[in-house]
Amino acid sequence: MKIKIKNLSIICFVVCGMFFWSCDNESSEKFGTEYDPNKEVEIHDFEPDGGGLATKVFITGSNFGTDLSKIEVKFGDIPATVVNSTGEYLYVYSPKQDDGFNAITVTTHDRVAQPTGEAVGKKFKYSVNWVVRTLSGRKGTPAFKPGTLNTAEFHNPSTLVADMDGNIFLSHWRQPYCVIRVSERDDVAEVLLPANAANSSYTACGAPTVDADGIVSAISDWGTAYFTFNPIEGWAPRDRTIYNDGSYQGSTMHSLAAHPITGNLYTRGYGSGHIISIDKNTRIATFESESLNNSDSYCVFDPKNPNLLYIAYDGADCIGLYDLEQKKHVVFAGAASISGYQDGPLTQARFRRPSQMIVAPNGNLYVADRGNHCIREIILPNEEEGIPGMVRTIIGKGGMAGYQDGNPDDALFNEPRGVAVLPDGTMYIADYENNVIRKLTKE
Repeated sequence: MKIKIKNLSIICFVVCGMFFWSCDNESSEKFGTEYDPNKEVEIHDFEPDGGGLATKVFITGSNFGTDLSKIEVKFGDIPATVVNSTGEYLYVYSPKQDDGFNAITVTTHDRVAQPTGEAVGKKFKYSVNWVVRTLSGRKGTPAFKPGTLNTAEFHNPSTLVADMDGNIFLSHWRQPYCVIRVSERDDVAEVLLPANAANSSYTACGAPTVDADGIVSAISDWGTAYFTFNPIEGWAPRDRTIYNDGSYQGSTMHSLAAHPITGNLYTRGYGSGHIISIDKNTRIATFESESLNNSDSYCVFDPKNPNLLYIAYDGADCIGLYDLEQKKHVVFAGAASISGYQDGPLTQARFRRPSQMIVAPNGNLYVADRGNHCIREIILPNEEEGIPGMVRTIIGKGGMAGYQDGNPDDALFNEPRGVAVLPDGTMYIADYENNVIRKLTKE
């Protein structure tokens, strides 16, 4: 992402020339070389090779022309703002993109420039700048209090899920144990599933999930039933008994994952480590596979490959992967029972009590690394594009607990336990020990 020293003088010359041209229209109508239809159009290089929104990028090449109305620059499929052109040098601002690598293309006078030299295969690495703010709640509160987003209070908000309409369904893990709907659009935090006074752990629900029909499901801490919330029924809670077919060992369960195609629910027993599937129609639960035992866990399906179920092991400090087709479970990221804090390649990365996990619109995983007080991104490997699997921290300071809104340099969390995501990439975080719901957006 560094600009090469040998080209600094050229860039300075170009920028200065563009500036004086823009300030002195009387001396010349055009600055640079106009487009020649008889010559090739080429991209030779661009600098820098990475950055965020509105990064100044200089593209070198030939025969771009000087008519900005005829020049289009794209980062991937997203058009950039073209500031100026000398014919051999383009000056553009990078547009807002998804985090990752994108090729830069230039089209002038309906001709696509061909990459040559250092531009061949080169891509721009876009880095998202995340900003976090408190959406609802107040630090230090002893119990849940419904109300507007400004007046509502929480005590250990645990895990959550967001539907396509932006409703957040929150499992509230303390005083009282209940399920809450939080909505920015309606400016409300309201109880959907009240606490059971006689058996409070029955309505203490694990990480919820939402299926393709918009139905939200959350499993009881007992592992013998789950609750559904259907939007066409106004999210009225329905108590659903789970029928054990005798193939698995029952135990505490703290997460559900709805299969993207079948709608069947998947969960995992705390003590036994048994991965279990629940038929959405009959509610009969069946043993699927062994996994790591004696660990809490949080499950999520890969929507692009519905045969893959990712599992965050809170008690084993790693991320597992279960292949439904091959009936095979492996440790995917981190190392089983080795805790720590380290970004890097999947097998070298270290977690401390990784909790709820989601798949973002860009296809990567985001996990609330509870014990490290931060949000981590798991970049999935892509052999076709030459992208290795990596883990990195996107916000929060690994190992440092606190409470502070702001950008990645300032933001602090205290045991974030839940994450949910909207189609536009906006994330919501259940900041467990700070008793608040945080909103994470791309700047």
